[in-house]
Amino acid sequence: MSGIKVGQIGLGYWGPKLLRNLVSAIGAENVVACDMNIERVGAASREYPSVGVALNVDDVFNNDEVDAVIIATPLATHTPLVRAALNAGKHVLVEKPLTSSPEEARELAALADAQRRVLMTGHTFLFSPRVEHLVTMMGDGSLGSIHYATSSRLNLGLHRTDANVIWDLASHDFSVLFHVLGEQPESIQTMARSVVLDNVPETAFMNLQFPSGTIASVSVSWRAPRKVRHLALVGQKTMAVYDDAEAEEPIKVYDRGVVVPDNASFGDNQLTYRYGDTTAPNVPTSEPLANEIAHFLACIQTGAPCRSDGQFAIQVVDALAAADESWRRGGVPVEVARPLSL
Repeated sequence: MSGIKVGQIGLGYWGPKLLRNLVSAIGAENVVACDMNIERVGAASREYPSVGVALNVDDVFNNDEVDAVIIATPLATHTPLVRAALNAGKHVLVEKPLTSSPEEARELAALADAQRRVLMTGHTFLFSPRVEHLVTMMGDGSLGSIHYATSSRLNLGLHRTDANVIWDLASHDFSVLFHVLGEQPESIQTMARSVVLDNVPETAFMNLQFPSGTIASVSVSWRAPRKVRHLALVGQKTMAVYDDAEAEEPIKVYDRGVVVPDNASFGDNQLTYRYGDTTAPNVPTSEPLANEIAHFLACIQTGAPCRSDGQFAIQVVDALAAADESWRRGGVPVEVARPLSL
């Protein structure tokens, strides 16, 4: 894709993955890599000799040739960096979540609108063909209305000090659920546990209530015996399971359910169960991160709305804030704020 020059700020854990896909998308000569750590910048320069480099973010913001920036830095830095980028007239893709504050998320979304610039958050799984297949199933009615969903994102590490496990991992599950279900929860109740670091939960169990009546359970942990990436959707017609750790058959659809005849009650012994076929649909393979960057660049060039734009980012931040507040208040349910546009 030609005609766009992008600066990437942050070359830490996630940065090299972003840089690889960005270089693949627009060419190394159209990328400026920035980090305060000279060793990281040097490593990027050695791997991609044509990439421009910088040690100061101002060198990126003040570069008139740079049209957009990708921000892959710790959560606490998102707000000032996004604000500065937008004020410098740059389009912005920032790693998830957008901010750790609902108020700041709204501020940044409003600023992007005022500057007429794209503001997109890197909710990478929204660009997974596997998740898109679930969205298609919701759209064509093959699942029926969703009765409940369960989602688990577990592994051993990486422990972070800049964000607890809710802000780190649940942002993935919330974004996927909201995208697939097409709605934001009304309330969230959270139980969490801190063992390694005081007041930094590494395990959390969250219950979500949606306006449609759908309920969901989301479990996240940095202290699990094995890596789990699992989502189950139990619908009125069929059930679907998405296991991102399963390479061969990541999605399975179960034609199973409970059949309740009209005007029948359980006491009439007329409640029956349906056990139909289990199928594994063929889902195309492509890298979600590459799809995410391609989407960002396309939105800049065409003006099309972003899948994970400012308003969607606000929904996720609002839900994360409610989940975080709930455990701090001892597990009481907390209402989720509603974005002004909803």
